[in-house]
Amino acid sequence: MISRLASGFRNEPVAQRLLRNLKWIFSSQVAVALLGMIYLAFGARALGAAGLGMLALVESYGRIIERLIHLEPWQAVIRNGSEALEAGNDGRFGRLVGLSVLLDLFGGVLAASVALLLVPVAAPWFGFDASQYWLLIAAAAAALISLRATGLALLRLYDRFDLLAKIDTAVAGLRAALAVGMWAAGFGLAGFVAIYVIVSLLNGTAALIAGIREMRRRNQQVQIGAVREALNENPGFLRLMWNSNLAVILRQTSQRFDVIILAALVPAASVGYYHVARRCGDVALRLGRPISQAIYPELTRFAARGELARIGRVVRGVSLGFAAVMIVVLAPVIWQLEPMVTTIFGDTFAPAVPVVAIQAVAVGFYMCGIVMNPALLSLDQDRAMVRIGATSTVLFFVLVVPMVKLFGVAGAAGTHLICNAIWLTLCVVILRKSLRQTAVAKEVSS
Repeated sequence: MISRLASGFRNEPVAQRLLRNLKWIFSSQVAVALLGMIYLAFGARALGAAGLGMLALVESYGRIIERLIHLEPWQAVIRNGSEALEAGNDGRFGRLVGLSVLLDLFGGVLAASVALLLVPVAAPWFGFDASQYWLLIAAAAAALISLRATGLALLRLYDRFDLLAKIDTAVAGLRAALAVGMWAAGFGLAGFVAIYVIVSLLNGTAALIAGIREMRRRNQQVQIGAVREALNENPGFLRLMWNSNLAVILRQTSQRFDVIILAALVPAASVGYYHVARRCGDVALRLGRPISQAIYPELTRFAARGELARIGRVVRGVSLGFAAVMIVVLAPVIWQLEPMVTTIFGDTFAPAVPVVAIQAVAVGFYMCGIVMNPALLSLDQDRAMVRIGATSTVLFFVLVVPMVKLFGVAGAAGTHLICNAIWLTLCVVILRKSLRQTAVAKEVSS
């Protein structure tokens, strides 16, 4: 699989470093995906479809609030941090990291506060009574400390994808082990909500601790407090952070709010079936998202040097490679899907099979365009990303309710499939147009 994906940039000088990072990421994400399936399997057997649906609502509530309120600065830190490191300006880099830490701290506190304030509104929508408010309060606590974005930026800038891979695998292993323990002890929903909070807080701190250690190894220091100076040294930082987050928010809003919408349209057990489908799809996304994360720093370097042809080669190679892999993998998986689902989650989850199949095809479309966002960001097309995200999100909200009413929970997965296909088409059109326009502008200026 790695070799196939490498075909698009085999002749690139950065290939050796990029492939090394991809191998670390893929190996860790395979492990994380398998451990995630263990967690989901024991959660399904411990809670049943209805209980798993309630857990899905709790997790979705916390993650939606965090995604909407906490703007992650890692894309802007990588873009501006690359310039500072290339110039050998450790002071500018330290102030940039300090600004990122402050933004992460503020975002976490604000997200947790908003989540707490909205508990009385959200609980009745989910069908939770007063005795179950603690479920959403726990979700708010999980969003309180989230410094992962700054940690991710540091480890990616330092090319320490190996360290990040080890951290993610260790956390996933702990979550799986806790799930087995909760199932064996019969703790039920309370135990799995506790796992969610523990893992969220651990994820929110581990990467930053590792990143700061890497800074110290290089005799660099985080400089917190020089906010004005950091913003002056990095013009466009706030704009890039806002637009990159807005694009992701628009993209992920439909992927997070789907569970919330389903809570008002279908029984909790059906939400549980849909949660299984979404989590199975996340297994594939875990293998794809790191590709964009590893390639983004390289694409920003290409863009800074004006090497547009190399951007095009990398994007084509990775996208075609993913398309080939998805075709080869999806067909046999869908063919044997029913025995796979019932064996892993139990016979009671057989109704989830068609939902899982549709969601798998939807994920396939998204995976084929997994590098579109970093490519557009590297070309300063953050505004175009926002427009594309807004278009697909509006379309999702227009379609999802009638689709669910017509086809049940399978309609929600079908809506994702339609929106992902349109999103991919728009990304390809905008990227090709941007590459042409940038090339023409470069020729005129020279």
